[in-house]
Amino acid sequence: MKVVVIIPTYNEVKNIKDCIETLEGVFVRIKNHSMPILVADDSSPDGTFDVVKKLMKRSGSNVHLVIKKKKEGLGAAYTNAMDYAFHKMNADAVITFDADLSHDPEIIPDFVRLMAGGAKFVCGTRYKKGGSIPDEWGLHRKFLSYVGNLFIRVLYFGSGFSDFTSGYKAITKEVYEKIKDKIKVHTGYTFAISANLEPLRAGYKAIEIPYKFRERTEGASKMGAEYFVKALIFVLQCRVTDIMSSRFAKVFIAGGIGALAQFISYGFIFYPIIEVRNLLNLSVQSQFLSFTTHPRFLYSQLLSIEIGLITAFLVNNVWAFSDKKLSGLPLIRAFFKNHLVVTGAIVIQIVIAQLLGAFFGISLILGYVYQIIGILAGLFWNFYFYKKIIWKVTK
Repeated sequence: MKVVVIIPTYNEVKNIKDCIETLEGVFVRIKNHSMPILVADDSSPDGTFDVVKKLMKRSGSNVHLVIKKKKEGLGAAYTNAMDYAFHKMNADAVITFDADLSHDPEIIPDFVRLMAGGAKFVCGTRYKKGGSIPDEWGLHRKFLSYVGNLFIRVLYFGSGFSDFTSGYKAITKEVYEKIKDKIKVHTGYTFAISANLEPLRAGYKAIEIPYKFRERTEGASKMGAEYFVKALIFVLQCRVTDIMSSRFAKVFIAGGIGALAQFISYGFIFYPIIEVRNLLNLSVQSQFLSFTTHPRFLYSQLLSIEIGLITAFLVNNVWAFSDKKLSGLPLIRAFFKNHLVVTGAIVIQIVIAQLLGAFFGISLILGYVYQIIGILAGLFWNFYFYKKIIWKVTK
């Protein structure tokens, strides 16, 4: 397996030689795998690339160099280097590594072992047992690091990922091809986060390896506070996009459209006709098993629910389940099956509305409130059975 270790550099003349030699010392312990180093330099004015060129002239050197004519940011530097590694050097996987040795090179054999075992995305983490951030960091930097990661972990609580700002990771060519267009436009913290987040959004599960992050001893950090703010805005945008594009969100919106149709038909058609004018000649209240019911409200609610059901069903078919869209006879069958499936949600709505009506009375406003509560309660029932029975989604 060929695993290329990519080191992006800009003014790292004091670090790059030590970094490369340290990595080469670790690579000696990695058997049966090719471990070339690729330095991606942004035309450093301090002559970083000249040091690399000298190291490349050594006998048996496995160091490679790509130089960009102008500095375009971390995302462009990494994606250009990854393109070179995968397409020019025929890499199976790449590991991203900081020139200042803030990443612990001693765990690279663990990265390689996992990748050789079939892992597609492996990431170093400072926030699991065995990992840490530098003690010498100021309180503000520790706070930003902890809070920033906690914020993202809350937004993506189901991912199991612990260190979204880690720049220490390994990915295969398969993963890279899926995410490259999305990560190359970012810089700073945003790039670090996007390079971890996009594989997760693409459906890949990360394996994390704890490591102790070390503060650089030479040079200055390229990160600034503005990068941090932009990164958090980026994560929020991603999460909103993910939620809005999820099937559950679409079913929720379709249900909302159906609810709107239900409310309009209730307020403008059935409430005036049935509850106010009483064209069906129903009593205001009646007793059922010693329980007070409201027949007029019940009938007007049932009819408005039917309008909402038809509307939601059609919206779900053409949008939320567009990949399973039905037409013709299957659509007709599904329409009647849909009514059977949502019977549970209808019962939930009716029972809630009648119970609340018995306690708090009935009016146009209260009728709306009761129906909203019932619709929300029945949403999860509908979503589950839509997936399993109507449109038969397997995942």
